[in-house]
Amino acid sequence: MGAQPADPSLTENGGGLAPAGAPLYVGIDVGRRYHLVAAIPRPRMGDGSWERTGVRRVATNAHGYAELTAWLAGFGLAAPEVQIAIEPTGGWYARTIVRWLETAGYTVSWLHNWAVHERRQLAIGKQTKTDALDARLMARLLYERECLGSPHGFLHQAPRSREALRLLVRNRAKLVEQRTRYRLQLTAIEDVLFPELKDFFTASISGPAARCLLEAFPTPAAVAAAEPSAVYTALVRQGHARRHATRVPELQALATTSAGVVDDLPPVLAAQAWLLGQLRRVDDQIDSVEAATGAALASWPARDRAILNSFPGMTDLRQAVLLATMGDVTRFQTDRQLRKLLGWYPEAKESGTSLAKHHLGQSGSRMARRELWLWVMFLLSPPAPATAFRTYYQQLRHRGVGGRTAVGHVAGKVISVLFFCLRHGQPYDIDRHVHDLGRGADSPGAEARPLLTVERIATDRRGQ
Repeated sequence: MGAQPADPSLTENGGGLAPAGAPLYVGIDVGRRYHLVAAIPRPRMGDGSWERTGVRRVATNAHGYAELTAWLAGFGLAAPEVQIAIEPTGGWYARTIVRWLETAGYTVSWLHNWAVHERRQLAIGKQTKTDALDARLMARLLYERECLGSPHGFLHQAPRSREALRLLVRNRAKLVEQRTRYRLQLTAIEDVLFPELKDFFTASISGPAARCLLEAFPTPAAVAAAEPSAVYTALVRQGHARRHATRVPELQALATTSAGVVDDLPPVLAAQAWLLGQLRRVDDQIDSVEAATGAALASWPARDRAILNSFPGMTDLRQAVLLATMGDVTRFQTDRQLRKLLGWYPEAKESGTSLAKHHLGQSGSRMARRELWLWVMFLLSPPAPATAFRTYYQQLRHRGVGGRTAVGHVAGKVISVLFFCLRHGQPYDIDRHVHDLGRGADSPGAEARPLLTVERIATDRRGQ
């Protein structure tokens, strides 16, 4: 197939293709059903007409990709003369077109998301963003790097895929939420059917041991009439509640004198049986998704996992949530960008000169924000190892900072230290952090090694 002009009905504007014969810069904006592709020769980059270049729409299937490679071949250039850029966005959607192009002999460069964002701000400011403009800007970044010496732009390798990990942790969160809802509903039923159960299971009457008991003996009358050995089997052997092994007589005595309802039982027992079955299935699904999450996590680079594991209070699930949200930390220029993604950043609310308040921002990943909050709560708890984070929290409280506000500051510092460690490939060192946080800038040896403090991160950022 020879060179074809872009179909005007499938482009943002007219203009067709510039004359062939010069190196070609291609930008691809990724979508689910179609991608937008801008192919701009060097002369159009130089004379400024690149901003009016037509953008081709490519279907996200084998037929569309075959048309794309035929269209690129129509420029009459060898594959090394065609430079292609793409952003690591759009979930998995970018992976199919990259694989197709690489199979055809082309080299695809992955651009940092922030590089395209900054170039867009420079080009249009706060005007409306369009996918066609982004495709042109990606091509433009390739040209600026090659011909204008621009320092911005490229990832040195394909970004790590976090989509599978993100899918798994999100679905686990939904399953846990569903389990919580079922357990609350079961609790409401037992408060009517067997109210004394809450005096026996003081922590929860919807836990695994209580559910095993109810599956075997759905009513207080059934518990009271059962053989003690049968109750023991359901409670201790199947429910693994060994702490209640000697309390079977007490449970049966409670069941004998229970004040639970005895009228119109069939619909109540039907609802109870359904909830017990659903809870068993949800538990199995959670176990399954956690096993799949562990397998997906094992494929993540060992260096990043080792750094995360060096932090106190880190678990596999917490790693999975953080990595699924962050992805490759090199795509962030500053720790502030990471804070915003993870949902821990301040927003200012001002009204004239009489009101000036700061509160926690609302954007970012809610799942990551919740996981950070749980992590900070652990770091501040007495059973956790003593760290500089707890010291920092105590300093803030002594200065009169409110508890919730102080927790927010600690969460921000945790993210900054995490950002530093991942960017520099350094595991977290508790003793070193305490030492670095406490020493002054003028103390001997202050510059002997990098600090793990936010102040050091800010210094590093200004030097980049």
